[in-house]
Amino acid sequence: MRINLSETDHLEISLISRGAANYIYDCNLLVSFTSRDKTYSQEVWVDGCEFKSFLTDLENLNKNLKGEAALHSDSPGEWLIKLLSVDSVGHFALQFEIGKEIWIGQETFWSKVMEAYPLDAEMLGEICADFLDSFSEIKNA
Repeated sequence: MRINLSETDHLEISLISRGAANYIYDCNLLVSFTSRDKTYSQEVWVDGCEFKSFLTDLENLNKNLKGEAALHSDSPGEWLIKLLSVDSVGHFALQFEIGKEIWIGQETFWSKVMEAYPLDAEMLGEICADFLDSFSEIKNA
């Protein structure tokens, strides 16, 4: 699925594989962020049960227009996506992080992109519908 965040920025999330057929196990995702200046991609693992809960939380956020839905990677710091209401008059935000730990010699460093974008209720509804359509096999597992 692709989320257009601005004229130049978009986030893509695709399911590469699941841990076992017909079982809600860990999910291997490819997440990519593209902006005018750069493209950043990372393969990440997320817990299947947490992914399913995230999709349910998205449905509730879209229906009630308050609260939040968040999903993070099994490995801390590699992936986070969060959609949340920021006030009571229909303003929402989408925040995400994509990162990886890099070894240089004996030291580790983080390479990471963190972004946040404003959303309106219509865009929130579109994103929620895209997630539910794109990952229906996780939702229905």
